[in-house]
Amino acid sequence: MKLLIKGVRSTGHFTEIILQDGYNIKLRPFIYVKKGDFLEFLPSIKKFQEVYKIFDDKATSELKKIKIHPPYCTKETIYLGAHRFNVIFRERINSNDWKKIKELEKFHYRGKGLNKLVGRRTVLLAEMKDHGVIGFGVISATVAVAKPRFELLQTNFTDQMKTKLINRIVRIPRIVIHPEFRGINLGVLMAKHLVLYAKKYWDINHYTPIMVEVIAAMTEYHKFFEKAGFIKIGYTSGYKNGIIPIYGNGSFESRNYESYDFMENQNPKPYLVFPLNKELKQKIRLYFPKKQKMILHKHPKLKHSIKFENVSVSYKIRNGSTKRTEVIKEVFGVDAQHAFSPILTNFSLEIEPGDVVLITGASGSGKSTILRLLTEKNTTLKKEMEIRGKIINKSLKDIAILDTKWSNSLPLIDQIGKNKDIKEAIKLLNSVGLSEAHLYIKKPNQLSDGQRYRFAVAKLCDSNKAIWIADEFVSTLNSEMAAIVAKGLRKVAYKHGATLILAAPHIHNFIHLLLPNKLIKLKWGTKPIIYSIKIINFYQNGDKISLSILNNGHVPLTNVQVGTIIRNGFFLSQNNFKQINPKDEICCEIKIRNSEYYALGIKTNEGVGEILYLEIINKK
Repeated sequence: MKLLIKGVRSTGHFTEIILQDGYNIKLRPFIYVKKGDFLEFLPSIKKFQEVYKIFDDKATSELKKIKIHPPYCTKETIYLGAHRFNVIFRERINSNDWKKIKELEKFHYRGKGLNKLVGRRTVLLAEMKDHGVIGFGVISATVAVAKPRFELLQTNFTDQMKTKLINRIVRIPRIVIHPEFRGINLGVLMAKHLVLYAKKYWDINHYTPIMVEVIAAMTEYHKFFEKAGFIKIGYTSGYKNGIIPIYGNGSFESRNYESYDFMENQNPKPYLVFPLNKELKQKIRLYFPKKQKMILHKHPKLKHSIKFENVSVSYKIRNGSTKRTEVIKEVFGVDAQHAFSPILTNFSLEIEPGDVVLITGASGSGKSTILRLLTEKNTTLKKEMEIRGKIINKSLKDIAILDTKWSNSLPLIDQIGKNKDIKEAIKLLNSVGLSEAHLYIKKPNQLSDGQRYRFAVAKLCDSNKAIWIADEFVSTLNSEMAAIVAKGLRKVAYKHGATLILAAPHIHNFIHLLLPNKLIKLKWGTKPIIYSIKIINFYQNGDKISLSILNNGHVPLTNVQVGTIIRNGFFLSQNNFKQINPKDEICCEIKIRNSEYYALGIKTNEGVGEILYLEIINKK
């Protein structure tokens, strides 16, 4: 049923719409409708479940239906190992939501500036059970001047305004994610949902959009828009003179432009677009190379394998002799042979360049001892231990140890990338999830526990060492943060060519995100169990990748799954093998047609696996 709007009354709590034939309805606040619009109610005006604004698109004369009720609301599930985060992406529906957004706004690099946005705007929230609103994104009318837009659409400022082309462009001026939830691709997902919102829920004065654009300096450092499918097509020109805004529909509260400088002294900024119609997509393909997802090759910095060959370690007990110790010796029969405490017996292991090695076991089983054998001088070790066997290719100069002790007198940005330019330093902090301008200028003691641990990982990256070692890995973090850190560390180690050696007593919170290709389980009095898997060859032909995978451990690997990983963390298995015995090899093929895939993965019931990350390159 289609009815004419005769009047609209908006408050912070509802939008009252007066319709023809005496109908009067109330919907959520801030709906973009006006007198003279037509609404369609389904299934009927009296029992409506959906409401659409109906109009002829002024640019194309096509009949368009824009949904205004129910408000945009979609659930995404983010898979993080054993964790499942259900995130709701939805429109702001009341003044309470506005308060939550304003609280989060402090985490944006430009601070409190939502009221600087000109014209129509809408906010989507990301909300998670038990955590509340953890992010938001804004979609708005765009700015008038953008040189790359003029070149892409073959127009100029005057024609753009005269033809109302400006009303067919939508802009994303802001995405904000709470710092504790960076690193799980929420920014990518928010960008994706803002685009979906633009397609189904957006018009400006009966002009529907042909593209969504982003104009922001931060996209030089944060690549989540490109990961969401946006295409970088150039840079704006920049200017020195300020522009006085003229506010249009869509304001949430009163605004006074005289109280701040608006768009003044602008430097050139990256310009990215997401085309929404077929014609524009084809046009972009003509001018910009096609993109293809290719495997990002790993280039390990470690040149030779490290080998433990039948290594046995006993700690020397140096208690001295006292009256009471003599009594103990007498009563309990303690003799000279008890002066040594055995920890490792005939331990053998090969750590190959680029390996991700996880060592686990109960307290006292030898985890820290193995790490000490790698990180301390032999002369120091022999004062406390009796060591037999060989450790081949050990080199202290190749090793960086994760350390949570640092200077609290300097901000993060001054403790990272001292031999790099500031752009590289920012990228390094971003890569570990410290992707917020406010965090760059904070000191370590002003961070949360999770942020400090990420900073420790950033220091590892900055070391430029071949081997990164961490004892009691993520043991001080809650299970969710441990999983986020493990996922991030796996990726940055891959990109930096680092060999990872980690030790932890409890691994169930993060092992499925870390996916070590070697897992060593230590037990008192028994031989260690070593699980190991290795990609020995791969070949890519277009969107197909052929893999050869070897079980190079001591025991069978079961329920081996080979597949692709989507940006929300979901693992899509394409090949399944019940079991691979030691020294056995399997071959399989993976397809990577879906644009959401960001990595190939191998999983097993035993917890070992492998990851091959994908990168987008220009197609030749």
